[in-house]
Amino acid sequence: MKHARYSTSRQKVCHQCFTAKARCDRKTGRSLELFNPINVDQISNRWLNSYIPVPGQKVKDYPPTVSAFIYRILKSYVAVAMRGRGVPPFIHPLQITASSIRPPLSTCLSLIRICERPFPGSQSAASDVLKREMNNLYEQVHDDITLLAAFQAYLIYAMALFFALDEISTPFLRQVMMNLQDIACSSSRGGLMCVAEQQRSRPRWECWIAVEAKRRTLFTMYLFDSALSTRDGQQTFLGTELRGLPAPSSGCLWRARTRRGWQAAYNVDLADWPEGCFHIDELWPIPSEFGEEQARERRDRVDRWLESVDEFGTMMYAVTSLPEEPYSIFDKRQKALIVFIVSTAATFSGFASNIYFPALPTIAGDLNVSVELINLTVTSYLIFQGIAPSLWGPISDVKGRRVAYCCTFLVFLGACIGLAETKNYVTLIVLRCLQSTGSASTIAIGSGVIGDITTRADRGGFMGIFQAGLLVPVAVGPVIGGALAGSLGWRAIFLFLAIYSAAFLALLSLLLPETLRSIVANGSRTPSNPIARFPLLIYQKATKVKWNPEAGPSQLAARKRIDVTGPLRILVSKHAAPIIIFLAVYYAVWQMSITAMSSLFEASYGLTQTQIGLTFIANGVGSMVGTLVTGRILDVDYRRVKARHEAQFTQSNNIEAGNINLGPSSTDGTETFPLEKARLRLVPVFSLIQCLSILLFGWTIQYPARVPIAVPIVSTFVTGWTAVSTQSVVMTYLVDVFSDRSAAASASLNLARCLFAAGGTSFVMPLVDSVGVGLAFTICVIVQVVALLGVGVQWRFAPAWRREAEGKKHG
Repeated sequence: MKHARYSTSRQKVCHQCFTAKARCDRKTGRSLELFNPINVDQISNRWLNSYIPVPGQKVKDYPPTVSAFIYRILKSYVAVAMRGRGVPPFIHPLQITASSIRPPLSTCLSLIRICERPFPGSQSAASDVLKREMNNLYEQVHDDITLLAAFQAYLIYAMALFFALDEISTPFLRQVMMNLQDIACSSSRGGLMCVAEQQRSRPRWECWIAVEAKRRTLFTMYLFDSALSTRDGQQTFLGTELRGLPAPSSGCLWRARTRRGWQAAYNVDLADWPEGCFHIDELWPIPSEFGEEQARERRDRVDRWLESVDEFGTMMYAVTSLPEEPYSIFDKRQKALIVFIVSTAATFSGFASNIYFPALPTIAGDLNVSVELINLTVTSYLIFQGIAPSLWGPISDVKGRRVAYCCTFLVFLGACIGLAETKNYVTLIVLRCLQSTGSASTIAIGSGVIGDITTRADRGGFMGIFQAGLLVPVAVGPVIGGALAGSLGWRAIFLFLAIYSAAFLALLSLLLPETLRSIVANGSRTPSNPIARFPLLIYQKATKVKWNPEAGPSQLAARKRIDVTGPLRILVSKHAAPIIIFLAVYYAVWQMSITAMSSLFEASYGLTQTQIGLTFIANGVGSMVGTLVTGRILDVDYRRVKARHEAQFTQSNNIEAGNINLGPSSTDGTETFPLEKARLRLVPVFSLIQCLSILLFGWTIQYPARVPIAVPIVSTFVTGWTAVSTQSVVMTYLVDVFSDRSAAASASLNLARCLFAAGGTSFVMPLVDSVGVGLAFTICVIVQVVALLGVGVQWRFAPAWRREAEGKKHG
């Protein structure tokens, strides 16, 4: 469609006004004093929502009963016109008087009669007649008042094709919807609200009839769009672009037949609404962030509006006020239990890694191999810790979280039993790789679970708790490992892990519900698979979140195939690679310092195995404290940035030419929300502090005679706090960006950091032996400072890259 035809040629001035350079009465937006409180250009692009998701758009899941209600109501509008018993309620009676009816509408109300009870075999002929007339309407040039009539006529023709002539799912009907939204946009450019309405004064009658009929026609078109999408099996979306439009007016105003009667009714309406007119978005579900006072005020306004509306307004209330399904039906107690379970599950990766460190010299002596070879078991563990989630993460994103958890813990349990009985180095390194394969994926799967049950607004806090849980082993693992190795022998470490994993697997099977949204949606859908079915049924019955089991299941997320290359593609994608590589470098340096601690503290301060285990407590406590505090900071910071962004966006959209406030904005501005600013702006602070703590550790432990042991131990506390805080921030950011592939996103991050850490831990001791402790960790800090460039690249370019990737994904 040629936009110029509607934006300019439909607003041509007459010859006399052009000559006199005077204001022309044909330019209805001026003569009737109309304006637009919304961005009408978004109306013409609405048909794209089902194919190219727009940031901030909200899915409106209509239960089958409501969809059937919309279908029957719209069908009745067409039936009234076909049988000549009146006009649909979006056409004002004065529009069809002999003196004011425009050709598009008069032709439509006559032509539509051929659709009533057509003879067998004549439906295609009737359909062809309507299609030709619709093409004519679309191609013709109209002034603004005639354009409104054309909009109404085109809508009636489209509904007649769909409801009366069974043109249900044809390419022509899809094109009709695109044309209809284009015409709606063009008609809306003439104005959707009177300036007098905004100023709470009485407009001219003709002006009010035009905008009220236009708004009602627009609302009906949106309902028709929902009916078409439902029939085609596509998602329906809330019309957020209409936010700020007045809702259908009172029945007295719409039914008034004389100017005096209408003026009297409008004066009453002004007295009833001194604070401002009632808007269509006030019929939408009350936002969760509203306080009790705001919610009560909203309900009072809706009740006052319902007292005077006609049947059209009542119908709009029945449809638009449908309670929005919660993102997750799990209440706070249930979410806390789920997060506790997945956090405990994530401890196995850390336990299997950190409980091992104090026993490294003992294992080397028992198996008659060098410490460097035993360090290679740490390296191999980290390699498989990075690779394994790339398999289990995609499986959990497709087959379900419970299935993935059960499989990984069975692998881990078998490996621990084998390690407890190992007699040689080869068996040790092979089973350590297998153990890593089973334990490492618990982090990726846990991140997926949290992404399933939380929104961006509260995800930071839960991710903080999750990160704290998985870092408990960093604090207590070496202590337990040192105590077990010193008293019962190093094989007792793996026997302990076998008993711990078996007990937890039984607990997980009993308490963790399936959360994958492509299987259980928001938790309201009960799957047929027995593994996924229990204990979800118990959670559904016990939840305190209000949801309607009778309304039909919430819409499922799209099912995906198992894609083992998905984490790798995320890793190499330009809108994720910079921040992932940055974090991998910082994680590698952290792990290098932890791996070197045992040998350095033993050589420098002459500590025993048990004493070495105690030195790891500071690092672990710092990790837990950092992630708990950071989680809360993330949530507070996100809300602060969001509130500031929405305030700025609303203010900018409320200012028109001449600095006149023209009403609420058309959208909530989420498509331009600065996610990088909300999530990543604390990263440079944490990074620089970590660099300083690494320098302090390296140079103080090099001079044990001059520096007390407390100084390097305190530095490990700071390192653990900043390293895990950075990791928590980046993990939350990636889950936000890849919310539909949260486990795969976590796996990609895990792959990079573990591979970097594997490389770092393999050469940290040779580097220390060759250049000294202080200089070795100074080199590490230089690499960290260079890696900070990744944060700058992510901050500057990632928003555009994300939008580009989303366009390619749905293009």
